[in-house]
Amino acid sequence: MSSHSLEKYKKLLAKEPQVNDKYVIIDVKWLEHWKRYVGIKKSDEEKVTEPGPIEFSKLVDPATAKNSNEIQLRSDAVEGNDYTFIPYELYKDLVQTYEQNGPEMIRKVIPQGEYQAVIETFLVPLRLRESRSSDGKVKQIYRSRRTKIEELKKDICNEFHITGNSNYSLYASTDEKGLNWKLIDERSNLTIDDIILTRNAFITYESRVVSAHNASSSSSPRINYTLGSSSRRHFTPGLCSLANLGNTCFMNSALQCLSNVPALTEYFLSDEYKVHINRNNPLGMKGDVALAYGELIHEMWSGKTNSCAPTSLKQCIERYAPQFSGYAQQDSQEFMSFLLDGLHEDLNLVKQKPYIGKKDDDGKVDDSTLAAEQWEYYRKRNQSKIHDIFHGQIKSVVHCLTCGTAARTFDPICFLSLPLPDKEKIRTFKIEYVRLNGQIKTYEIKCDEHGRVRNLVQEFCDRFQQKKKKISEMVPMETDNTSKSDEINQGEEEEDEEEDFTKASDYDGHQPKPDYILATEIYNHRIHLQYPDNNSLTSILDRDQVVFYEVPDSLKIVDSKKILIPCTFRDEYHHNNFGLPIYLSIPRHNCKGRDIQEALQKRIGDFLPLPSTESSDKALYNAVLITSQVHSQSNRLLKTCLDDHIDFARRSTSLAVDVASSIVEKYKKQEDEKRSEKDHISSITSGIQTRSQQKRLTTLLDCFEYFTKREVLSDDNVWYCRKCNELKKATKKIDLWVLPKVLIIKLKRFNYTRYFRDKIDLLIECPLQNLDLSQFVINPNEKAKAKYNLIAVCNHVGGLDDGHYTTHAKNSIDKKWHTFDDSHVSDVNEDNIISKAAYVLVYQQQHLS
Repeated sequence: MSSHSLEKYKKLLAKEPQVNDKYVIIDVKWLEHWKRYVGIKKSDEEKVTEPGPIEFSKLVDPATAKNSNEIQLRSDAVEGNDYTFIPYELYKDLVQTYEQNGPEMIRKVIPQGEYQAVIETFLVPLRLRESRSSDGKVKQIYRSRRTKIEELKKDICNEFHITGNSNYSLYASTDEKGLNWKLIDERSNLTIDDIILTRNAFITYESRVVSAHNASSSSSPRINYTLGSSSRRHFTPGLCSLANLGNTCFMNSALQCLSNVPALTEYFLSDEYKVHINRNNPLGMKGDVALAYGELIHEMWSGKTNSCAPTSLKQCIERYAPQFSGYAQQDSQEFMSFLLDGLHEDLNLVKQKPYIGKKDDDGKVDDSTLAAEQWEYYRKRNQSKIHDIFHGQIKSVVHCLTCGTAARTFDPICFLSLPLPDKEKIRTFKIEYVRLNGQIKTYEIKCDEHGRVRNLVQEFCDRFQQKKKKISEMVPMETDNTSKSDEINQGEEEEDEEEDFTKASDYDGHQPKPDYILATEIYNHRIHLQYPDNNSLTSILDRDQVVFYEVPDSLKIVDSKKILIPCTFRDEYHHNNFGLPIYLSIPRHNCKGRDIQEALQKRIGDFLPLPSTESSDKALYNAVLITSQVHSQSNRLLKTCLDDHIDFARRSTSLAVDVASSIVEKYKKQEDEKRSEKDHISSITSGIQTRSQQKRLTTLLDCFEYFTKREVLSDDNVWYCRKCNELKKATKKIDLWVLPKVLIIKLKRFNYTRYFRDKIDLLIECPLQNLDLSQFVINPNEKAKAKYNLIAVCNHVGGLDDGHYTTHAKNSIDKKWHTFDDSHVSDVNEDNIISKAAYVLVYQQQHLS
């Protein structure tokens, strides 16, 4: 590729998206491979193979693949892991060189809030319905958020052959069955985004004159139509579902948690909040958010409805917080924190905040005096019902490790963010191991996620070394020495966690060596990349397919006489890849096509179910030699170049083997049988608990203990010591001082690094009643208030970007626990309230329950 083209592509990839620019959603692994191939990105590989066809088929939602105007991205696709974006100009150049598999997804840049622009990843799913009648025909469509309402009207008229009429109007239904209808505002130039149509909402266009058994008509855009029922029903206040407005489960979950805080809801239902609205607070939102939240709470707790759409509140928040505009998935805890802070400032009784300089701790006053002073400073600027209910105070002490100087601060808190125990830094990596004899087996290896690939390879090989006898087998146990016994038992448990592969029933004495293991990542049945030894494990995502290959010659030999070339298997007709690729070891120098053919013939029978003798004249497979150089590629049948010299200098060489359909079918059938057998064995052993599984669960008190433990600050977080007069390493200790009436706890389940995004699915044992925090409270006046009962849990299931939020909450009217899942509300057994999905916990002081 010319340097001019390379610079052009670099600029295109680096450009900032502008409104109305066109982008293409592209497979992130393909793009990274292409960058390495053309030299935009550096690679540790000796030679990078050509990336092959642009793969779209694995990203497209199959239900939308046939309609070129409405192709939707797979709902569980994760940005940065599965897909990314490239400018349309770059894509036009790429498709001139590379074939494409599947339909491309073209997206525009749209405005988000007043100051931001984003690429519209997901189109809004809507359902056109012939009429409001429940038996009306329905058509699923997908539209941009910038689609004008008048275009929706045209779509409905064209689909159901309806002629426009002045007495006709557009209606939308936000409930799943399409029973409750509202008129849609049809003013000129309004878009789907402007009226915030609920995801998968029903849209219809029909006469405003409804039949006698339906509610009366009105020209107001806010009127509700409830079809099929004329009697008014009564519902349990608070048991009200919230419509999903498009990836707004994060908002609905947070709202349900706060709705079920009795003191907060009573405050808004009494309308006392209206007297407290502070429209002039520059840190607030002119009281708009408080009023919108109050209206929503009145609707949810009216007892007149069991479902509503938080449209007004979302629109209001979007005006002040562009990060929550649009339909992108957000973090529920971040939304809850923003909302509480916004309500606090909107309802702050302090109209003019005085400036108060914070004094440094001089060590001359006791904790109680200093804490009271700093609490009073805070109260002079912050007084609201939110403060009364949710705010507490923590004590922080920092010690200089050089001179021992200490500094205390007493800071207000509204949330406690609790870290999970350090042991979760150990990740389990799924490894597929391909031996020279063709045996393929899957293993799970535990390794420190901050290590390197060489550490993972070493851990893998160590599992094939027989363990030494345990201490307990060599040294007699002393029954009266409890501490010694505990240490030994703990050591045994830790050793049990490291599986000994030599104990497997099919173990044949094989002991792999690190120098003979080639670590790779496989994508679409092809070698995507070879991991260098020093590759960080954080760059390997959970979804990546990691394969270790046993090779015949040590990889540490400099100037080895052998070279490894990858070999991919394809079916003979469609050229679809299948199975795992393999490596062939061939001469580096003076290599001919015949050498490659002999190496293939020697190994292929170990991986494919070839018959012992060919029973027909038709070849069972044909090998294609693929040679790439700079930006050109040549494909030759291997059998036509058996006597040709193969030059590996400055070239990338690989092999593609087109396999007869009969062999492919037999191979896939065998793989299915192996998978079924494996699943059967798993189901038999799933009920058997190992010793490590029987160990004590991690409790919420463990997290508090970890949170309040003294820690040494990192090198990136040094502290300015006023005695040393410079930045110094220090320790920090946190304790609880003033307890809030309602304590909101966030469990730090998410871990982000430059390359790695992880969610810790660890079950934390959280009590529903009698959470006693007295051991972590150092203020003697607060210990009596240290017992809490759980009233709500925000849950997160799934991955980081494609996850879903729900809420379990205890209703203050019927005193029962319920699950709130967007538009669905159901009962839940108390035994199922706490799970690995628990993310935000809402506790209320026991004496208030």
